[in-house]
Amino acid sequence: MLKGFQEYLTRLVGDLPSNYRFLLAVSGGKDSVVLSDLFYCSGIPFAMAHVNFQLRGIDSDGDETFVRAFARRCEVESFCTALDTKAYATAHQLSTQMAARTFRYTWLEQIRAEHGFDYIVTAHHLNDTVETILYNLAKGSGIKGILGIPAINGYVIRPMLFATRQTIDGYYLKAELVHREDSSNAQVGYARNWIRYEVVPALQKLNPSLELTINRNLVYWQQMNAWFELEAARIRAEIWQTREQRHVVSLDSIRKHPALLTLLFHWLQPFGYVADQVADLCEAVLEQKQGKLFFSKTHQALLHQGTLIIELQTPRDDTVMIWPAGQSSLSLDGHKIIFSTHAESPQILPNQPDIAWLDADALQFPLQLRHWHAGDYFYPLGMAGKPKKVQDYFTDEKIDRFAKDRIWLLINGNGMIIWVVGFRIDDRFKIQENTTRFALLQVYSLMHF
Repeated sequence: MLKGFQEYLTRLVGDLPSNYRFLLAVSGGKDSVVLSDLFYCSGIPFAMAHVNFQLRGIDSDGDETFVRAFARRCEVESFCTALDTKAYATAHQLSTQMAARTFRYTWLEQIRAEHGFDYIVTAHHLNDTVETILYNLAKGSGIKGILGIPAINGYVIRPMLFATRQTIDGYYLKAELVHREDSSNAQVGYARNWIRYEVVPALQKLNPSLELTINRNLVYWQQMNAWFELEAARIRAEIWQTREQRHVVSLDSIRKHPALLTLLFHWLQPFGYVADQVADLCEAVLEQKQGKLFFSKTHQALLHQGTLIIELQTPRDDTVMIWPAGQSSLSLDGHKIIFSTHAESPQILPNQPDIAWLDADALQFPLQLRHWHAGDYFYPLGMAGKPKKVQDYFTDEKIDRFAKDRIWLLINGNGMIIWVVGFRIDDRFKIQENTTRFALLQVYSLMHF
């Protein structure tokens, strides 16, 4: 096993391991003791790091004492810290196991960075990968769930992933090592332990070489995933646009893609969508349903005019901004509206959505700026003096329901809508033949100031 370990570690770091300093996560259990001995016998510089999670009373304290003594025997430095795991879990709203894992990796990275270690090393092995895959398959996790535990993840490396538990046990006995036994490892009530002691042995009756078979298949699965991610990235570059946290996905070219569900799950999982939600969304895409909304805990997705629009969930903004007489500008949503009056207007009025020329005498201050309400209506310029509900106008302009909630309406002092800002003025405020005072409203991005 020693030779296999050295070859695998060299492959991971891409150089002679003796050129690096490693920080080993050592619990005191058999796997981490074997890991430490492999480093020690290889003459590779390392130190040990241990977290006392204070979950097993004096046994937890005994683990810490053991690791400190083990480090002294190996003549290496040790770093130890203690954590009230249950209090930490409560404060961060995590399960006990997740709290311990989160703190452990955060603390290990802190020690690595502060003391100049090149890598953090954990003692995960092939059986851990098998159990992880089975757990993920049972819980449902997509393609990534069957890829096992990564051998390299940032500064964290796992140089024993090539070895089975049987191989590790053999090395342990031959080297006459001692370790601390965690009694919780034998409790079948934990999901991982149940898989270890009940599920894996049952599967080994079908295939005694279960671990090696899965390890061989891992190569295929990882390469298939690498190919898939390249293909998904290529497709995304062609159909995906992002601007200011708003994502617009053109669906026309992928609607009949044979891997549509898998692509959508791959893209939407980072936004908090789970498998059932993605399946419902995929069905709606295939049926070309419009206007349907899908919510994750953090985001909202809308099917609109052959696209999928994804945004952060934000509460509706019911702000009303007052524009008093004499004020020349107003800032809102990263833009500025400039107001000015003129004795003359251009002979040809510009057809630009961010400019509005109005009859200044029709304005009654104070004006208001607010978002649309149900029942709002106005008389759009160019509609022959006919009224139209603002909501219907948005529909005709193909404005999606996310965007329309951000559009501002400029309201006259008498309650009439003057301007759907950035779109259309109301016919009642247009420049007439008898207009003598002219108002100009211009919208600018604040980035231009």
